[in-house]
Formats: sequence, C-alpha cells, structure tokens
Amino acid sequence: MQKTGHSEERRRRATPEALAASDGTIAFGTFDEPFRRANILDAKLYSFYVPSCWKVFRLKEWQHFGIITPSHYFGLVIFDAKFMGVSFFYVFDRQTRQMFEYELQKMGRKTILPEQTYEGAVEFSAAGYSIGIVNALDKGFHRIRIGIRGDAQKPDIAADLVIHEDLNRVEPLVQVSKISPHRPLYTHKAAVPASGTVDLGARRIVLDPQTAIALIDEQKTYYPYFSFWKWATGAGRTDQGKILGFNVCQTIMEDDADNNENCFWIDGKIHYLKGARFEFGDYRDPWKMKTTDGRLDLTFEPAGERAQKVNIAGLIKSDFHQPLGLFNGRYTDPSGVVHPIKDVFGLAEHHVTRY
Repeated sequence: MQKTGHSEERRRRATPEALAASDGTIAFGTFDEPFRRANILDAKLYSFYVPSCWKVFRLKEWQHFGIITPSHYFGLVIFDAKFMGVSFFYVFDRQTRQMFEYELQKMGRKTILPEQTYEGAVEFSAAGYSIGIVNALDKGFHRIRIGIRGDAQKPDIAADLVIHEDLNRVEPLVQVSKISPHRPLYTHKAAVPASGTVDLGARRIVLDPQTAIALIDEQKTYYPYFSFWKWATGAGRTDQGKILGFNVCQTIMEDDADNNENCFWIDGKIHYLKGARFEFGDYRDPWKMKTTDGRLDLTFEPAGERAQKVNIAGLIKSDFHQPLGLFNGRYTDPSGVVHPIKDVFGLAEHHVTRY
C-alpha cells in the first residue's frame, strides 16, 4: 500500500425517528443506521396536494441480495413496481460460467415490502416458485428461504440463507438523496458475511461466513417516468480475511457530489465517495468506472450477463443489462493509503426505464 493525497470525507448524521416528518418534510442526507420508520409514502412531494394513491403508484421498492462465494454468485430480488410485482433468482457458476435464471411476474400489486427491515417479512410466490425474506435487523440478520421448481434445462432450487448484518460491527450505507427536486431516493446497502445452504438439484453449496459475502440493496424511490442508472458493486476479502466492498452508481441526478450512494467498505467501516462516472461500449466488453474525487478507479471484465427487455404497449419499458465478472484497480482511503483491488467479483448494470 502507498500513500497519496486525500479529499474531504462526507459526514453522516444520526438517523431521525422517521424519513418523513409529520408535515411531510423529507430527511435528506447520509445517516448512520437504517430508518425505523422509512415512511416515504408520507413525504410531501410537491407544494400542492398529491393524492396518496398517486404516491403509491409512483413509488418503486425492492429488496435485493447478491451473494458471492468462491465458486458461485447468487442474485435475488423482490420488487414492487406497484402496477406489477417481480421476483428473480439466478445462479452463476464462476468456474464454468454457466447461468441458471428463474423469474416470476404478477400484474397488479401482489406483494408489499415492509416499511423497515428491523422486523417484518415478505414472500413472493406462485406454484413452483417461492422466495421469502424475514428481516430481523434488531437481531443482526436477514433470513432468506427459496424453493423453486426447475425443468429439463434447470435444476430445482432449495435455499436457506442467513445474511449477517450486525450494526455493532458494520456501518451500512443509508442515504436519502434528491433524485429530482421533489422526489426522494432512499437506499440502504451493506457488504456483510453470509451463511447457509443452496441446493442445486442434488448438489449442495454450503456458504461459509468466513468466505461468503452478501451485498444488500434495499431501495424505496419515487423514480420519474423516465429514468436510468449505471451501477457497479462488488466485494472480496483481504489476505487477513477482512471484507472489502464498494457501491457506485450514476443516475439522472445532476448534483451528485455528495447526493449519491457511492461508498467503499473496509472491514465493516464505511468511506464515502464523490460522484461516479462510467465508460463502456458493448456490455460484454470491459467497463471503466471512477469517482470524481479520484479515490476509486476500476476496470471491470465481464464473464457473463443477465439481460432483459420489457415493452408493454410502449408505455412501460425496461432495458436491463447486468454483466458479472471481476474488478481490478485501486481505492485510496481518506488517510491517503492506496488499497489494490485485484480480481474482486461483482456486477455492473445499465438500466433504462420508462414506468
């Protein structure tokens, strides 16, 4: 490691009792813990009256987990878009680069995510497909149970996973940003150990919390009708077993110096970053990403890709590309120490939406 100059670090504040005060005022900023009342539906979006049904319809919410093991990557989500619910689970074999994908969509509001993750559960299921998440952040974990029926090309899936988010040991990213002047973005992210089992047909994958890492991504946001984001996240371990992880995202927000979700974790301690910028051509070719403060500079080499296009009568569109692979580069911490990033597994994403 070597030292260079360093830039001013963003400061976080104690988390207020609620994301939206009784008068609808939104608590914008960077906070030290997830909200116990992430009551974003109570936010005052405009200077004029907006009916609650409209706010419900415009709000997009999800819980997403990406789980990295030495041999596999497992990605899953429960997404409430209000006009429809979506869930997916996929498996990526890091050695063979084989991928198995499973998805369930339901029109209408078929799932309701909990307001906060200190307690509460959510399940998204139909015949042959079930993903359930039990949130117990007050106890330091989230539990995920999965049961999915395969077919001739894909194995059955049975999983019982524990995501160990101990707030006494981990500093999560908790950010409320202005996605536009009247639209808040709330996100809670962390890079933490994971344990449990995933059965791929007759093959059992055992997750060791000393090697398996979960990337948590909780979000509640009033996205405008047209939006996009470029996102990258990944995690690995040092030779001493400490988790190194990062999250960088570029969206429609013009002022993103500190109004962002960009950060780096070292052994549970969070460091905040300035705006992120991405360069890429074909999604399967190498990407470049760096932060405007110069502290994070990465290249990304895709090894596989999950992609999807949705077009419903030209009104609802989604163009989604999520390659998976290895990151290399460097991170410079606030004291000027340079940390090499070598073959850290993770994913990048480019998503253009109209909904």
